[in-house]
Amino acid sequence: MPYKIRYQVNIDFVPPGRGLGVEMLTATAVPGYSGGEAQTINFQDSNAFGSNTFTSADITALLASMSADLSTQMNAAATLARIQAFASGGG
Repeated sequence: MPYKIRYQVNIDFVPPGRGLGVEMLTATAVPGYSGGEAQTINFQDSNAFGSNTFTSADITALLASMSADLSTQMNAAATLARIQAFASGGG
């Protein structure tokens, strides 16, 4: 398995009245960065790819796999309920 893709996605809830919160949500390359005052949920994983080459088709396959994995994680009922609860101060 010569190549794999690692990824991390953060969903931050910025409460009304806080604007876009751009100054509070500065992304960095460090995992677990702070979302400032925002409530944050993090998704991360990695997918292995067993090819000895790294072609355009490999990139497409890795990104499709990443997208499917993140969709599965984010669309889980418990996860959706947690994210939606951010708006009411829960989560």
